[in-house]
This record gives sequence, structure tokens and C-alpha cells, in this order.
Amino acid sequence: MKNSHRLDYASLAEVLGQRGLVDPQRLKLTLQASQRGPIPFTEALVADGLIGDWDLSRVVCEVYGLPFLPVDFYTLSRDVLAGLDHDFLRQHRLAPLSRHKRVLTVCMPALVPAEVLGLLASTADVHVMPVVGTVNSNNKWLAENLPIESALPAAGEQALDWKNIFDEGDANVLLNLDGDPNAPPGQAP
Repeated sequence: MKNSHRLDYASLAEVLGQRGLVDPQRLKLTLQASQRGPIPFTEALVADGLIGDWDLSRVVCEVYGLPFLPVDFYTLSRDVLAGLDHDFLRQHRLAPLSRHKRVLTVCMPALVPAEVLGLLASTADVHVMPVVGTVNSNNKWLAENLPIESALPAAGEQALDWKNIFDEGDANVLLNLDGDPNAPPGQAP
């Protein structure tokens, strides 16, 4: 069965509005916000409580004729991540499930635009087979399997960040105030 909808957020928003599942004005605002910010449209819909996670995934499966396979129902091997851009996967909330030669099956957080899947395919030199998952299960999987590494200072080093910048400034001022005690008042050390 061929669907007439393109994998993109605007088409999904149109369907959700036509079916009366989400208020069209809220859809428009959420779509605009997701285009300007780092939170994908599907994640914003679920996070704002505009539609349930499972309901959103069900609609995507119906409209686009894609299989439903949440990442938490699938056991994957860690070597599927080899050669994939982990930051890209985190950014788009994609969970790779399996790889067979040059075919990569990837679980979407309900839906990602076709351009995102195309970019993944071209950068990883694979054919991407998308399946529909849920926003929350993909986010949970990413947090467990691809956590963001924090840039902690090495042992004994002090991090230069906003938490201690004022302490360092105060220390430098005090150091400059502790000049030559024999210098006449009003003169710089």
C-alpha cells in the first residue's frame, strides 16, 4: 500500500488536525517552535500533552503504512552503532535497531522527516529502513545507550566555567591588593 503523504512534520500536523486529534492552532505553534528550536515536532507534541505517545505512533503507522516496533521491544547488538554519528542520532532521537550488510533498520520517535533519514543514509553509506517507535522509548534508549559525555576536567584540574569565574576574579583582586606593604598609599604595587 503506497501512502500519499511525505515523511515530514507539516504533513503529520495536517493529518492530526484533520482527524481532530490536536487543535490546529496548537499544531501550528508547535510546528513553528520545533523548526526554530532543538526539540523535534513529535517530541514537543508528546511533552506538551497535545497527544499521547502511543496514539501519535499509531497515527503515524496508519498514515504512512510503516511497521510499529518500539526499541524497548527489541534486543539489539551494540555493534550496530559502529560507524554512525552518535550526535546525529541523539539530535533526531533515532535508535538504530539492526544492520544487515548495507541495510540499517532505525526506530523513529514516531516520525522524522525524510531528509533526516536521507542524510543518515548518505553519511553512513547505508539504506535506511525506518520503523515507528515512541518518543519516550527512543529517548530512554538513547539516555541508556548513547549518553552525552560531559567534559569533566582531568583529576587535579580546575574547570574554568561560570561556577568559579567569580571566585577566580576575587582571588586575583585580592592578590593585587596584597602588594608591597612598604609602598606609599595610593600607588599601585
